[in-house]
Amino acid sequence: MKRYKFLGAALLGATIMVGSVTSCSDSGYLDINYNPDYPTTANYKQLFPAAEASTVAVLGLYGQLTGNFWCQYATQGNSTNQYNTLANYSVTTSSSYPPVKPLWDNTYANALKDLKLAVASAEGEKVWNYWMVSKILMAYNYLVLTDTYGDIPFSESLDIEEKPNPIFEDSKTVVYPGIISMLDEAIAKYDDAVVAEKSYPIGGTLDCFLGGNLAKWKSFAKSLKLKMYLKDFETHKADVESLLSEGDLLEDDCAWTAWTDATNKANPLYEYNIRQLNTTENMRACHTFVEYLLANRDPRIVYLYEQTAVSKSVYSNTEDLIEHMDQCYEGLPCGTKPSTSIIKISQSSRVKQAYNDPVYLMNKAECELMISEAYARLNNVDKAEEYYNKGILAGFDRWGLDGTDFVTGVYKFDKTDMLKNIARQYWLTYAGANSYDGWLTRNRLGYPEVQGAITVRKSNKPGERTLSDGYKLGNLVDPGASNLATGGFPMRLIYPTSTSLYNTAAIKYIKENGNDITKKLWWEK
Repeated sequence: MKRYKFLGAALLGATIMVGSVTSCSDSGYLDINYNPDYPTTANYKQLFPAAEASTVAVLGLYGQLTGNFWCQYATQGNSTNQYNTLANYSVTTSSSYPPVKPLWDNTYANALKDLKLAVASAEGEKVWNYWMVSKILMAYNYLVLTDTYGDIPFSESLDIEEKPNPIFEDSKTVVYPGIISMLDEAIAKYDDAVVAEKSYPIGGTLDCFLGGNLAKWKSFAKSLKLKMYLKDFETHKADVESLLSEGDLLEDDCAWTAWTDATNKANPLYEYNIRQLNTTENMRACHTFVEYLLANRDPRIVYLYEQTAVSKSVYSNTEDLIEHMDQCYEGLPCGTKPSTSIIKISQSSRVKQAYNDPVYLMNKAECELMISEAYARLNNVDKAEEYYNKGILAGFDRWGLDGTDFVTGVYKFDKTDMLKNIARQYWLTYAGANSYDGWLTRNRLGYPEVQGAITVRKSNKPGERTLSDGYKLGNLVDPGASNLATGGFPMRLIYPTSTSLYNTAAIKYIKENGNDITKKLWWEK
């Protein structure tokens, strides 16, 4: 169980999470005081929670940062510099913001390696419930990798002794079918898993995502398949119809919520960005998203952003904040920190964060919208509208709000442009949830569109909300000092140095195929 150098070492995010997981796992395996040389043996009961922790460490910190900035929910504060490179698409082969290196290194060297061992351990002892959930989480991690980078090491990726230079395999024709096979194998073991659960219960403390609920893990696996099929709908039309006919898709959150308000035991982004940095002012509301929420009088703005410091002496309770949102919430222009002479810290809104913010693998509203999209692509307008409305309601319900008036009002289903309608709601519901998926979904559907060489507003002065001539509300814009050409947008992460340094197959692949952040993956618009 040693770590494998060609994939890179464990990273900061996983270190942050070590203390957190002890509150979720009874095994003691991830005790922060444990031997740092790593244990020589472990079984499924220790390995599965470890893999969950590795998964949430990177996605909950680096993934959330990337999604927040690239979906333009957030931008860099104008008194700090922490995320300037992320905000402006300045990416290197060793970047942590976005997680070029952390996502690759941690997923291969930690999460997937632990899951491979967990599957083998559970299979050897015929503990099929652990086998099933480990297989599903393995499929999920491979999906994140291939949807982020494109072609990746897959069939040879976890056998360093026999395959020290794992080849890069085609995402569409090899990796995707391989992931689908993993999910099908896991689903097929469901009945055996239910039997095994009686003798070897996973329980809530050993599974921080779905509390050991095998039915929900099965539904999650089926929803992962749906997410994959939607990327190549015409090829998988019959598969989509079959999934919809079977039902039993996930219509719930799949999220880690087991956080404690203590050092190294909180949500990883909160732990890093709020508790550990020397400032809390880095992540501020972005004009792109704030102006859209304000224009539609969307009360979720109250739960996504802090009110401005200058408004606190006037408005305090939630009802007043919603009624007077124009005066209580203000964004900054997208990109490198703007001059404090434009909008001061006291005049802009900080992105709201809490120690107990969930880290999602999927959120309930997203699940409903995927079903809506599937029906829309099948031209079943009534079903598409039904699940679209359910998605909106779920997105509001996350914050304890009733979205009924929005279903019949400003977010009413548009039967003439269903996919664009649904894409907009994806964008809205990923905010404050799994925003990394928001970036991937934007690239898949092409919405929100990117408008180059334009700003959201004519003025950056506080409260002056007139939109720039030609700007369409809800579209993304070029960040200030963008590292890309006009209208350019990150379509993938580039391969990290940590793979090309040690893997000759990676060197060859990158030389032949390039390593460009704007190169579209096979499923992207």
